[in-house]
Amino acid sequence: MNIKLFGTDGIRGPYGSEGMNDHIAYRLGLAIGQHLKNQNNTTGSVILGRDPRISGENLQRACSAGIQNAGFQALDAGTLPTPALAFGTAHLKAKMGVMITASHNPASDNGLKLFSAKGGKLSIPEEKEMESLILATEPGDIYYEKGKEIEVCHEYVKNICKFFPKNFLAGKQVLIDTANGATCSTSPEVFSRLGADVICLHSGEGIINQKSGSEHPEDLIARITHTQACLGVAHDGDGDRAVFIDPSGKLINGDQILGLLAKYAHQHHRLKEKGFVATVHSNSGLDASLASIGVELHRADVGDRNVSDLMREVGCNWGGESSGHVVAHDYLPTGDGLFTALSIACALIESNKTLTEITKWVELWPSKSSSFGVDKKIPLDDCPEIQESLSQSIESLGDQGRILLRYSGTEPRLRLLVEAKDEKLVKDIFSKMQGTIEKTL
Repeated sequence: MNIKLFGTDGIRGPYGSEGMNDHIAYRLGLAIGQHLKNQNNTTGSVILGRDPRISGENLQRACSAGIQNAGFQALDAGTLPTPALAFGTAHLKAKMGVMITASHNPASDNGLKLFSAKGGKLSIPEEKEMESLILATEPGDIYYEKGKEIEVCHEYVKNICKFFPKNFLAGKQVLIDTANGATCSTSPEVFSRLGADVICLHSGEGIINQKSGSEHPEDLIARITHTQACLGVAHDGDGDRAVFIDPSGKLINGDQILGLLAKYAHQHHRLKEKGFVATVHSNSGLDASLASIGVELHRADVGDRNVSDLMREVGCNWGGESSGHVVAHDYLPTGDGLFTALSIACALIESNKTLTEITKWVELWPSKSSSFGVDKKIPLDDCPEIQESLSQSIESLGDQGRILLRYSGTEPRLRLLVEAKDEKLVKDIFSKMQGTIEKTL
């Protein structure tokens, strides 16, 4: 096997493919054991959990068998959100955590996310070591073994509730789309414990992520206007992301959500270094809006791990991606869509205004983005037509905008973003780049 396994967020792909199958999961378990031995560990446990995908149980049992054959104990946390698995890894002092999930991807996909003993994502060098260990393992026979069952969600729920005022949502209705995923029980329970009247959509009766959740909030948008809900929350399949709907049915832009979180923390003197970390994908209007209140925006490469790494580097305690990943280091070293949703709810209740009203101060520049399916991720530097078009576009934008062109880390797609103060310029440059991409790749 000569493939690259790890993408932006762990290993992910169609279940049964060369890079995502039970053999890979078993060999990952063996690799985890060797990785821990390389760190001078001789005993200890690894916690495994999964989202509700049908393929998750076999992948988990295969990985558990590899871990236990390598001399470590596998613990089965069952079905739970990714942030709950990260919390449990640190809370129970496990050596590592493994979450079996493909996040927002279709139900036919699955994946493996790895967490350190502190509940954070592995570093890039650690992932490279893990990948080399997996690829060096002979495929051989595959084994399945169930780990010892443990309870994590109870303590996770108790912990997250500690960060918010008791009963602060009393008398308020909240609509939650859990995408038929890992948050079907946890998010409604926490919101209810904090006083909310909760209405649930896609709470386990259908297929994970199918026409639901953060990628497809259409049902939530249609439903909220017929309720008394003050807020609509849509999770992805594993619960580390959330997007937000106003009572009018408006989907709030992710950068405006980031701006609100930064402003609210700043106002309450909880924003360290007066800074916030976003990614290269965040709109330039977020820079300008945060600067107007004395907050500096730092930009990381795409991926919540990169956001978290830069947060540590510059001393910030808040950061996130416009896609809905938000990291709050005072809570967890990785993202949690439920924590984000409760933080937004706090700002909403305190303001006594609508979500649209308290986010509109973040004025976004005109932009256009899309992604294009590719058969193969040919290095862009090896595509002279694309490089020429890109160079001309950058020259046309000058300091009045920017352009980003990058491959997805988890899917066979090329992503294009064009942003400028002038909307016509955005449309013209996007159309030119789109034509070049579709002709070349």
